[in-house]
Amino acid sequence: MLVFAFDRDWTVDVNPHPRHDAVPLEWVRHLAHETPHAVYAIGNQTLAEEAAIPGVVDIVGRHPDDWDEWLGEKQPDGRYEQFPLRRERLSLIADLHPDADGYVVVDDLDLSDVDGWEHYHAWEFVPAVERGDIHPDLPWVRDLMTDGGLPTSAGIMPANASMLSSFLDDHTDAPGFELTYIDDGAERTQLCHDVSLHAVTLERPSAAPALQCTPLAPDSDQFTVPVDAIELLSVVDPPPNLYTASAETPAEEATGLRRLADVNPEAVRISSILALLDRGDVDLFREKDAVQALRRVAVVRPEDCTPAIPILRSLLARDELPARADVLATLRAIGDADPGAIAPLTDELVPYLQSNIVSVRREATRCIAAIAEEDPEDAVDAVPSLATIIEDDADGLQYAVYALSRITREYPEEVKPVAETLGEVTLRDSLSDSVRLNATAGLGRIVGEYPSIAVDIVDDVATLFDADNPKLRNNAIGLIGDVAIVHTDVVEPYTEEITALLTVEDTYTRINASGALSRVAEDFPESVEHVTPTFVELLSDENPLVRENACWALGYLCARDATSALKDRARDDGNADVRTRASWALAQINNGDQRDD
Repeated sequence: MLVFAFDRDWTVDVNPHPRHDAVPLEWVRHLAHETPHAVYAIGNQTLAEEAAIPGVVDIVGRHPDDWDEWLGEKQPDGRYEQFPLRRERLSLIADLHPDADGYVVVDDLDLSDVDGWEHYHAWEFVPAVERGDIHPDLPWVRDLMTDGGLPTSAGIMPANASMLSSFLDDHTDAPGFELTYIDDGAERTQLCHDVSLHAVTLERPSAAPALQCTPLAPDSDQFTVPVDAIELLSVVDPPPNLYTASAETPAEEATGLRRLADVNPEAVRISSILALLDRGDVDLFREKDAVQALRRVAVVRPEDCTPAIPILRSLLARDELPARADVLATLRAIGDADPGAIAPLTDELVPYLQSNIVSVRREATRCIAAIAEEDPEDAVDAVPSLATIIEDDADGLQYAVYALSRITREYPEEVKPVAETLGEVTLRDSLSDSVRLNATAGLGRIVGEYPSIAVDIVDDVATLFDADNPKLRNNAIGLIGDVAIVHTDVVEPYTEEITALLTVEDTYTRINASGALSRVAEDFPESVEHVTPTFVELLSDENPLVRENACWALGYLCARDATSALKDRARDDGNADVRTRASWALAQINNGDQRDD
């Protein structure tokens, strides 16, 4: 006999979760009245009436000596003085059935920490029932075919290896296979997790072609079958419970869960994986399979895997762990969905940025990049190691650049010591535009705070003025504009190149180019004077920042020819900053005229 405890809201279909499956009310009624199992309502007590099952008051009533402790007196409004908490209700129920074969609670709240109870969300419970995981005799269990096989979607009776190879190529995503073959004169049928033509038999002309098979059952070894012994090979979708049904050890269960996660990660119960990882004994093979299963699940269900973070953290601290890259990849998948969830692990992650194992270093870098995106403060300590990855041109370079760029959004001073490294990235044509964009953006934020730091690379950055990618070009001119805040003498030699960018189609490039030249105009008006007609045209630009920059430049140039256009801006421009700057420019021109007189 099993004991079931059901919540109501977001669990039973009388008030289902808006995005998940719910338990049919008829199932609850059937379990309570048509089976020997015990069924209780532990949440919203309306379910007790709807399903005609015992509720909390009934549960406490079966502990008459404890009535006052749990309920107390009934109040005028029909309520009791107190009510046991959800976990206390489960304890009271378990006390009523000490010899039950199992205890199952179905609730949208996570009650997996309650000793002795197996917790399911409704959307986990329904498929578990249908798979036969809860009890094989329940009427909703999916039936296997009477011949011992499963429903098939495709099949072949191969005449030769070539025909079989074509069939396998057409079904590379098959969740499983059912193989019928002749072995010692007897026909056998085997469910397989995976099958493939045995490479050795294909490469050796003297060897008969054979099919290499990985059984679905985790307690079975791989085997090969000669192609000419195959009677039928069919594509099937095995029920998830079959992947672990024959497992006799935790290691075999881990193997089964890994195989299930390969083909159907939605069907894997994360609590089963965590139970295999959170054990006192060390079994590297079991842990490797369990972590690999978790990694595959995290790709499609990252939010569901957040309870695994403490266990993954403890694994990272171990000296011996064969699946370290898988642990990091799992954390990365969780972090991609919720960076804050893995941010507290930065101290554990940073050492792996220096790993000699390529996959480990790459996944650690991706974790830090995810953290830096949302919590740059937590990634600051990783800056030196991230810079080393870039300098070594290591796998994961693009994520290291991205992480540094994100950190500069709030902490440019922390990335300042490695600014030269970002500068080198901006000039590497072999890198993708996205990587170079992140590098120029990050470098630009540093230069915005510390203009002098880019003085030595202005010549190199200026080569990007004619970049095909407008964003890369814009970042370059923006960086040069920041340098011009303090060092117009370094930027002045590039007046002509910047002038060519004043009229490009990209708005941000026009903003940055006009800003840079307006600063040069202040200190070197003679170098910019010939650009006056263009600045007058920019007074009519659709972007107010461009118009404002044009006013700055014309004011510094004391451009008398712009007086009429500036008066129009000062009087009629729809942007207050432009009107203010146009008035300032007119005053500058007027003052210049007075000095000339």
